[in-house]
Amino acid sequence: MMKKEKTLLPMLVACFVAFTSCGQNEATSTQVVEVSTEEAATNNDAYAEPHQYGGWYCPDNLRNFPPMDIQDLDKIKVVADRLPTFEETRNGTSLMYFDTAKIPNARPLLISLPRVARIYSEHSGFNELIIVIQAVIAGTDTVVGFRYPNGGNGSAWYGQLSFLSEEEVSNLGPAPMIHLESKINASKEKVWEAFIRTSYAKELAERFDEHAFFESAWTPDSQLHLSLESDSLRAKGIITSLWGMLYLQIDYDRMGFHYSEKMTLMENEDRQSSLHFVAGPYPKKTELQKVAWEIWIDDVKKVSEGLGVRF
Repeated sequence: MMKKEKTLLPMLVACFVAFTSCGQNEATSTQVVEVSTEEAATNNDAYAEPHQYGGWYCPDNLRNFPPMDIQDLDKIKVVADRLPTFEETRNGTSLMYFDTAKIPNARPLLISLPRVARIYSEHSGFNELIIVIQAVIAGTDTVVGFRYPNGGNGSAWYGQLSFLSEEEVSNLGPAPMIHLESKINASKEKVWEAFIRTSYAKELAERFDEHAFFESAWTPDSQLHLSLESDSLRAKGIITSLWGMLYLQIDYDRMGFHYSEKMTLMENEDRQSSLHFVAGPYPKKTELQKVAWEIWIDDVKKVSEGLGVRF
């Protein structure tokens, strides 16, 4: 099994190698049920390693686990009171499969799901919010499956999480995310050429002092790690090529407020591209921000296809 490294790229590789199923099923209440230490099995010495039941992080899985507001937990469908079937781990209902013939003592943790928690992110160095959608006890281990509010999914040891109460979640207020998708009749390279001409890419080049990267052509070997730290702002990110997909993720922490931007760019056999972009959360003026990003992504599409020169 691939070990979890302290960079985003190996974690993304583990995502594709370990498992690809995503999705949800039956809706459950968001009522908080505290779990006793006797109920949740723990193996503290193992937390530094990926657990054998998954141990992956897929922040790029935007199609199957799109972004969502943590205040909309009632819209999340989960399997909470039983183990998922094998088919449910293949059709997008669950994240982890437990073969009871091999792990006869595996059982669901009796906890109301979904629930909001925090987990330390190795790639960003932030304590990120997650939404737990699965929790299972297997022998001396308790593991969880979760989704990121900004899109994607992952799994972790139960002991790595710090759960928020309903009051704490409510006090965080609304956290809507912007998620846009565009089908572009152009190759991935053409889309990158259009992308680096935008004011957004130029601002990234200026902010992280990476002008050469944002002025160069994209290749399968292109990769850039971004890092910034000041008294009021921390930022960390990566732009890389993975399994033929261009992936961008940048996380910002401005005095405790976590904001992120993600972009995936995939190309099909006909050299047509699919671009997903996520930004947020935007607690205020969400629609105005959405319109601004829609204009931006429309410009990228038109310039990529040779239909516009608005930049």
